[in-house]
Amino acid sequence: MKTTFKPNYYLVTLAMTLIFVERSSEDRPLDIDEHEQSDILSSCCRTEDNGQHIRCFGGFHKRWLPRPETVKVLEILDWPERTFDPERHLRGLTSLEEVKIVSSNLSKISSRFPRDALFLKKVSITGTDLQFLPRDVFVDSPNLRYVDLRNNSLGTMNPQTFEVEPLREIYLSGNKWKCSLDNSWILDSRKVSVASRIVDRDKLRCHTPFTGRPLLFVMEIIERLERECKLTPCDCNLVYIVNRQDRGDGRRDPMALASMNCSSRGLVSLPNFLPRNTTTLHLANNKITDLSSLATNPEYRRIVDVYLNDNLIESIAPLEGSHWLDHFRLLDLRGNKLSDLPTYALENALLQSRNAASIYLGNNPWRCDCSFTPGFQDLLVRYERLIKDINDVKCSADARDDNSNKQIRELTRTEICVSPEEESWLYPLDVLNVILALLILLIIGKLVYDYWSFKKTGNLPWLVTKIP
Repeated sequence: MKTTFKPNYYLVTLAMTLIFVERSSEDRPLDIDEHEQSDILSSCCRTEDNGQHIRCFGGFHKRWLPRPETVKVLEILDWPERTFDPERHLRGLTSLEEVKIVSSNLSKISSRFPRDALFLKKVSITGTDLQFLPRDVFVDSPNLRYVDLRNNSLGTMNPQTFEVEPLREIYLSGNKWKCSLDNSWILDSRKVSVASRIVDRDKLRCHTPFTGRPLLFVMEIIERLERECKLTPCDCNLVYIVNRQDRGDGRRDPMALASMNCSSRGLVSLPNFLPRNTTTLHLANNKITDLSSLATNPEYRRIVDVYLNDNLIESIAPLEGSHWLDHFRLLDLRGNKLSDLPTYALENALLQSRNAASIYLGNNPWRCDCSFTPGFQDLLVRYERLIKDINDVKCSADARDDNSNKQIRELTRTEICVSPEEESWLYPLDVLNVILALLILLIIGKLVYDYWSFKKTGNLPWLVTKIP
């Protein structure tokens, strides 16, 4: 006969309760006062290597450690607060050699690492929202050799943060770097510089502006543009970084596009020197009269957009047949003193150009006569898509001219080529032409009728019978 064992329900419950209490006592001390209790975060810490390696999930408190002086590696995952205070949380860990904080919403390190951690060699803070480190965060860590701050939200960094003599390996990729002069320290290539210790320097990418572009390349362009711009009376700005396909090995080769603003500077001529990478030039509201530099100065071969509105330009003849006119993208000549232009030269350039996108010609005193206007009018109509202000291209204001301030594209040939004196003779001639046309129609009609009558009756017309 077999016997069965039926455990007592209450004994099982008691045993499970004792096990739970025992396990809880391993993770949380029982002798914590009320003030310290408020500092303890909901967490679970595990020990490895006889207490030398501590891994905590969700938080950390040094009172949880049975022997803090033996801990060499502290790893914290999912830190629940926005701030981490090393002086407070790590004090007393006198044997600490490595600290890891991984995957959390941490955004700020609020203090330096404590003097107690004299043997600290490695610090890793990765996969967090870290945006701020104190400048002196590592000043009390004389043995620090390795810092990993990858995949956080750092936008700028003070290089003095890493001026610790033994520190040789720094990792900073995957952050949200701001591409501005605040980060120009990254270009320092001296062997003793902080930048030379950044192992993954070539992998740093801009976050704002120029998202995804190489930080080193962009900072080189910004720094050089700032330096060269000081040689001009203008303001300079890096506008865009584009990737172009390299025809050799297929790698993407970045290209910079910069803008130079020389508007309202009282200039009487085009600048002789332009910073490298400049493609757009703003020269509005100056006193420029001559455009020869666009055709003769090699500095302007790479300029594609030129804003020359509100100057004193009377002719664009110097641009005829030039490389610039064949390759420009935007030309703004509004508000100058243009009365005519070489339409054949401009049309020839537009026929060959694949870059031309915008031309502005409005608010100039255009001459409206029979020698210039018809060809100019044809040009306006043919390239209406490119001439963005065609409605403002008007005849010059002249009280003695009936075409004063009229839109040129709307003028008729009669309005352009016939003077009022000539026009007075046209009305009698027009009447005479109408009379002659009616007479011709009448004669043709009579001939048709006589032919039809002859075929039907055989009788000749009366006039024919009277002819001897």
